[in-house]
Parts: sequence; structure tokens; C-alpha cells
Amino acid sequence: MCQFSRLLVLQLVLCLAFGHIYGQRMLIVGGSEVTEKKYPYFVRLHFHGEFICGGALVRNNAVLTAAHCVEDSNGKDLNVKALSVHADTINLGDTGVEREIKYAMVPKEYDAETLNYDVAVLILSSTIPNASVIPLGKSVVAAGTNCLVIGHGHTEEGGVVSKQLQEIHVPVVSREDCQRKYRGKDLITQYMMCASEPGKKDSCTGDSGGPMICNGKQAGIVSWGEGCGRFEYPGVYTDISKVYGFIENTLKMYP
Repeated sequence: MCQFSRLLVLQLVLCLAFGHIYGQRMLIVGGSEVTEKKYPYFVRLHFHGEFICGGALVRNNAVLTAAHCVEDSNGKDLNVKALSVHADTINLGDTGVEREIKYAMVPKEYDAETLNYDVAVLILSSTIPNASVIPLGKSVVAAGTNCLVIGHGHTEEGGVVSKQLQEIHVPVVSREDCQRKYRGKDLITQYMMCASEPGKKDSCTGDSGGPMICNGKQAGIVSWGEGCGRFEYPGVYTDISKVYGFIENTLKMYP
């Protein structure tokens, strides 16, 4: 069953056509258009040629994204041969630099139901020339830190994906505060972090897998949330500092 509240469904058409939840999270709500290629590490993930998620280059042949972007709601792998990455583009109408995916690595700790440990590393079929990569944060980000989020997600709850890349800055919410807000509804684990400007700025459906940049480093991965831009529910991100070991080990395993 397709649900917007939990999996940040990237595209309703994909959800209806394939019966899977391809994105937990949203598009950018309350953001602005990116008109220059100032985030060269940002990439798009496509499935059978259709946009489904964002991601970030962490090496010239490796992309960091969310696990739910490469697995369906039952935790089964999508066909890697049907996946592709598009770099060096800020508009869905531009193909950019396209690469096939050789391996899609998802940690055994990933839980498709709770979206705990929602992280994946994609090893590309070949390198991207002159790639610009984003460094990863190894430390927990303090509450109140203003962070950048970019993506092609919906600009409002129940909307459609944005053809032009969007950007917002949102403050990090303490895990304790986020747990209180989601208490009785969803589980906020130690592997998650939260951020939003209540009722104003948030990630949304279609932003899944994209990066959250704090203090110049990628600190989070857009994962899920209850609706988009709601006052009571912050957006939820995978905390890079908590899953860094998996990322590092995977990159070493597939140089």
C-alpha cells in the first residue's frame, strides 16, 4: 500500500505503477530554486529512466543515498541494471553525466519498516570525470545548527516533483525533542537526526536520499517524515555520524 506519511514517496506515478514506496521523504518546502551548478556533488537516482531519489558523490565512482531508494517497501533489492545516476545537472530535463550502477550496497541493519539505518552506497560502473565530492561528517551535529538540504522533491505536501533543483536551510532539532514529537506514532532511533523550521521549511516527497550539509560536511541523508512542512513533525534524516562505519568499510571494499 502506498503511504505518503512514512516513506516519503518520491513519485506517485511510480508508487501506483509498481506498487512500491520508492521515497520516504519529500521535496523542498519553503525553499528556493538553484539556478547555478553550485552543488556539483549532488546527483539524481533514476529507476527505469524515471527520477526517484537524490544522492551525493562521496567518491568519483561512489554515491551515498538512502537504502529505501534501492529497496522496495518489503526490503527487496530493486534491479540494479534498471538504476542509473545522473550528475552535473540541476534540472530534471537535463540528462547530465549518466552512469550505470555496478553495486548497490545496503547494510544488514536496515529495517524497511522503521527506516532505521536508512543508508546505501552505490558503486558506479565508471568514474565521473572531474567529480566534486562532499566530505562526510563524523561527529554528531548540535541542535540548532543551520543545515543545507537540496533536492527535487515536492514544494508542498501532496504536490509534484520540482523540475528545478531546490535548496533550503533548516535547523537541527535535538533527538530528544524529535522523539517527543513522534512519540506514539513513529520511532526515532539513535541512527536518525531531525531538522525543520516548523510549518515553514522541510524536505518532502522526492528529496529522499539527498544530502543534508552541516558545517560544510554531509551530516545527514533525507529519509522520512510525517507529511511535509507540518508544524508538529520535523523531517527525519539518517545520521551520518552513526552509520559512518558502514560507509567507510563499503568504500574500502569496493575501491
